[in-house]
Amino acid sequence: MKGDQVCSAYMKNKPLTIGNTQIQPGERLTLGLPTPELSTYTAMHIPIHVIHGKREGPCLLVCAAIHGDEMNGIAIIHKLLSAQLLKSLRGTLIAVPAINVYGLMTLSRNLPDRRDLDGSFPGSVSGSFAARLAHHLTNEILCKATHCIDIHTGDPYQRSLPHIQTNLKIPGTEKMATAFQPFVIVDTTSERGLLWQNNRGIPTLCYQAGEPMRLDDGGIRTGYKGILRVMQSLEMVKLKGKSHYDPVVIQSKKWLRAPGSGLCQMFKRLGASVQKGELLADIYDPFGTSQKFQIYSPQQGIILTHNTLPLVNEGDPIVELAPTEEEVTPEMWEHHG
Repeated sequence: MKGDQVCSAYMKNKPLTIGNTQIQPGERLTLGLPTPELSTYTAMHIPIHVIHGKREGPCLLVCAAIHGDEMNGIAIIHKLLSAQLLKSLRGTLIAVPAINVYGLMTLSRNLPDRRDLDGSFPGSVSGSFAARLAHHLTNEILCKATHCIDIHTGDPYQRSLPHIQTNLKIPGTEKMATAFQPFVIVDTTSERGLLWQNNRGIPTLCYQAGEPMRLDDGGIRTGYKGILRVMQSLEMVKLKGKSHYDPVVIQSKKWLRAPGSGLCQMFKRLGASVQKGELLADIYDPFGTSQKFQIYSPQQGIILTHNTLPLVNEGDPIVELAPTEEEVTPEMWEHHG
């Protein structure tokens, strides 16, 4: 370890302020961040867990449920907060299990103004309800972070393979993404959601796994272990044992849509490697006529996300294909088991 790194590892941390609360080095607490009231004048607070290590180091923000119907991230953060190794944490962990408490109350993806918080950052002090909340979160929480992990699921009625979306060109991001050890890394220039922080120089990962309104055991395990690996790579914690493989890195992805309406039968699992021209799904007329539609892969790739509804309409997204010659191997599944 270089001299400056050794020095940094043993420097005492400084007090951290969130809202009107000051957290001292070595302190662990849960606070309620006040947010805009509902139209009924009901006061709302976002519960925030802060573990402020005695020693100076990175400040990692881990948040979930920007959409109120995404449950996997809540379960991941609960597991993370119970990890014993956090007792010797270097730096700071800020964990927000449900950043959209409004949506969580109604199991909705949106806020009371029907806008999506995920598309409202960095926000505005004089904008819409969503913009003002995003601005408040940016000033009170996001500005404190040196690194960020934002947890999502697939969209409604869609199940996603555990994967990371981020911009690998941002300094420090590739190290975080590789340390996470997801099945797939999607290299993107998107600024949607908290990924806008990449352009502020804050390495940010968007972890996506499973589907809304469901707890996905595999996705939860992968996310929990991945966050601990990231924390180890940032020298915030120390893990026992090492395991490594090279995630599949892709530059693009494409939805294949239903050519007609009916009952949808999928033939490929998430992460499956498919060849050009391979049959991916059949769509049958639900009334028993001979009408039938089929979806074939236009190129070689990996199944990144697929539809979970048995009944689909023409034009519905059915399979999200990530073009690549690589595949998610059985060893990767075992590694995350």
